[in-house]
Amino acid sequence: MVFKIQRYARQKTVHKGGDSIEWEECDKHLTLELRIHQGNLTLTQDKTIRESYSLASPSPALRAVARGDTMLVIYKLKDNTHRFRVKFSGGENSCQECARQMSEFFPVKILPNSTETSQREVGESCTDKAVLEGEITLARMAEVVSGATTERLWTTYDRTRSMEGVKLNSLIKLCLADPSFPAYVEQVEKELKKVKDEMKA
Repeated sequence: MVFKIQRYARQKTVHKGGDSIEWEECDKHLTLELRIHQGNLTLTQDKTIRESYSLASPSPALRAVARGDTMLVIYKLKDNTHRFRVKFSGGENSCQECARQMSEFFPVKILPNSTETSQREVGESCTDKAVLEGEITLARMAEVVSGATTERLWTTYDRTRSMEGVKLNSLIKLCLADPSFPAYVEQVEKELKKVKDEMKA
């Protein structure tokens, strides 16, 4: 399968601490194509191969994240991590189809296309939940944050309001570009559980 690519950029430099990544964007006037063919994933720019990965067997080194018409592919081998991102000429449908085909060989996560839609869904779901009242323990608050209870915090804790003015899309992309982010999320969940257990003891 061949996918036409509108834009392509690859990781150039990761600044100290992994706080930001410098990208090198290739000439978009040349023909860019992403291919999944005969057990290989390749990205070509005219006759030049820019990216090439073997899909002959499931690879724990490869993973990808797709959102709308854009995809970030991450290749990690030992202490080295390489990233590249592409924007599909065929829009979201092409990106989704590519993600589906890639998922047969390595993990691909598809994120909601609209942050506004996600925030609206959060707001709608919150209106159906009872608000915590009175004196609240840390354990109770941890249960609400972790989703262990159907109650919700006061509107001052509304995450959709607290993120006003923050470029959430850029923040999410930055987090996903960090190989340690999934482990960080897992650690936060463990710490929340510890808080609940400690306060109940």
